[in-house]
Amino acid sequence: MTNIIRSLIAHVMVLVFISTPVFSGADHHDHHDNEQPEQTQLSQQQIKASGLRTTRASQKTIERTDRLFGVIETDKNKVFQVHAPYLSLVEKVHVRLGEKVKKDMTLLTLVNIKTLRKYTVKSVANGVVTKRMTNPGDRANEQALLEVTDLSEVWVDMSAFPESLEKLKVGQKVTVYNIHQNLRIGSQISYIAPLMTGGHIARARAVIDNTEGHWRPGMHIKADITIESRTVPVAVKLQAIQTYMNKPTVFVQQANNFKPRHIKLGIQDDEFVEVISGLQVGESYVSNNSFLIKADLLKGSASHDH
Repeated sequence: MTNIIRSLIAHVMVLVFISTPVFSGADHHDHHDNEQPEQTQLSQQQIKASGLRTTRASQKTIERTDRLFGVIETDKNKVFQVHAPYLSLVEKVHVRLGEKVKKDMTLLTLVNIKTLRKYTVKSVANGVVTKRMTNPGDRANEQALLEVTDLSEVWVDMSAFPESLEKLKVGQKVTVYNIHQNLRIGSQISYIAPLMTGGHIARARAVIDNTEGHWRPGMHIKADITIESRTVPVAVKLQAIQTYMNKPTVFVQQANNFKPRHIKLGIQDDEFVEVISGLQVGESYVSNNSFLIKADLLKGSASHDH
């Protein structure tokens, strides 16, 4: 049994043995079998021991997202091929594959075959040597000798199927994650391909900062596209919602009493859900470990039935 499961059982046991469900009516024997207690009472010590947290219902901006998958690519506008301006021989290559270079840094020393004069070729940009196609003694003609790529910004190329493509627009907010989701960065859609591929996929693109070098071309990513952003008058944390008496419910705190409140839900994102009715701005509800209140109320109902 994991430590998490042990902890949850301990929380439930705290409530089971020390809370006091309260029923409506003078004589509880008059209740039907399916009637639930109206509230449960907890002391401050019990609240602290159970790990309950409360939050006030408030206005929130809810963002609906669509998840796409893709890959990091080099910015094709920042890939530079290094050539010899004359028919030459390569005398020396001053850089290694993978080496970082600065603009105007010497990359090659060559000898002009016609004049026998030495000259150097310098980098036209900051970047990394991503290809080396020559060695000392090689003849330099029209072929590229080196490739330097500026990786300070990279492309996020995302694959969009038709059902997702209809929701996409240039300028939409994008949150990019690596596959393990320990890296995260924000951007926006800058390009949507006008043509589909043979697999009925269109490319959507965002540009992200890569000055720290975390986003390597070829890396697979996830991207959440914000397809709708709406500010709603009342919202609660998604984890606060419990199904109680077959209805979505939050547990409202009034002093040391916790009462179930059935609510009508609207749009939601990964963290919050809109409350259309049943809860007012400013009311305090159980936002963490709300399942313990539900368990306690159900326990009270079961003991009442017997």
